[in-house]
This record gives sequence, structure tokens and C-alpha cells, in this order.
Amino acid sequence: MELQHSTVLVTGATGNMGPYVTDSLVDHGANVIGTYVTATARDDVESRAEHADEVSYYQVDLTDQAAVESFAETVVDEHGSVDHIVGLAGGFSMGGIGDTDGAAFRAALDRHATTAFLTVRAFVDYLDDQSGVVLFSSDRAIDPVPGTLAYNVGKGAVRTLAESLDSELDARVNAVAPFLIDVPGNREAMPDADFSTWTAPDAVVDEILHLLRNEGVRGQIVQMTGGQPEVEN
Repeated sequence: MELQHSTVLVTGATGNMGPYVTDSLVDHGANVIGTYVTATARDDVESRAEHADEVSYYQVDLTDQAAVESFAETVVDEHGSVDHIVGLAGGFSMGGIGDTDGAAFRAALDRHATTAFLTVRAFVDYLDDQSGVVLFSSDRAIDPVPGTLAYNVGKGAVRTLAESLDSELDARVNAVAPFLIDVPGNREAMPDADFSTWTAPDAVVDEILHLLRNEGVRGQIVQMTGGQPEVEN
């Protein structure tokens, strides 16, 4: 299935992975719609995304059902429909059981699972058996590590959401579950880490595009560990 001339909604389009995904979709001829939360993030993406001027950006709180439904009406009015969805919205958070209160736990669930659920729900009438939905889980949803409890659970909820949606919808619903992705924001947050073990962003993008286009793959959680390109000496 070709992405050319299709309309793809990318939530969290100004986040760490957003520009990689939107640039690649534009390169493949897709009409790209992106969401963002803050005006600062929207301004910043102009310097990070090569094709920012070719993406239709909308500011929306994806944890607010009324706001998401209003956004969906606007998108349909201005773009006709949405063919595919890539759910990048989320955000990393630290903290084990002793450092995570109820509010932080609920916030993580909202940031990861609620945003994905409300987005798909708002556009479900426009998704058919030619549509692909790719949600963003994490390696930590499959192999949890201590110190990131709410994040692990939030990404685990995305994993289950993808599997559940795929059982209900005509659209193909899959999720990627990468290890730490080697993007500038993560390097700045963890400057002493071993970057060689991290997953290259291009590998993640390639998998997202594969899942959007491949009509034979559905209900899969694709765990991605590593993925760095070989370096020539």
C-alpha cells in the first residue's frame, strides 16, 4: 500500500520523534497533519523538521475528550478525512513506587493511553480496512525496569490498547515498542549513557512506515532493541 496522497495524522508531532516521522511521511507523498501542545514546541519544530512548512499543525489537548472531538471535526472539515494514524503523543517520566503518587500515575496513563484512545475514537468512523494505526509503546512495557513505574504501566496500557483496538476495528492496529531512542533530547537527559545500545530513530521510522503500508500485519507489538547503523572504520 502506497502512502502517496493519503492523509496521515501524527499526534505528538513536535516531540522527540515527531520530525523524523513527519519528514519521512512527506517524503513519501503523504498529506501530514500533526498535533502539538505548546506554542513553544510548535515554534521549535521549525528548526528540527525539514518539511515543517508542509505539515498542517494543530494545537490540541489530547487528554480532553471534548477538545479531541472538536479537533476531529476541524480536521474533517479542512482535510476531508484521515486515512492513517501514528500515535506518538506521550512523554518520559522517572520514579519508582515510592516516588510516584496517584496524580503522577494517572498523568502517565493519560499522557500515553488516554491520548491514543481518544484520538482513535474520534476518527474511528473514517478508518477502514485500508487504514493503518501505529501506536507508540515501549520496550519497558514488555521488559519493565525499576525506577520508571508509571511510564512502564502507561506504555503497557498502550500495548493492550493496540491489541484490543485491532480486535474491534477494520483498520490494522499495531504498535512499536522501542528501547531508548537515540535522539538529541534523550542524549541531553542521559549524557553518560551508552548510546551504542540505543535504537536509531531511522529504524523506528522505517518500522512505522512498514506497519502503515503492510496489509498483512495487524495486532502486533514490535519490540525494537538496538537498531544503530553500522559505522565504517
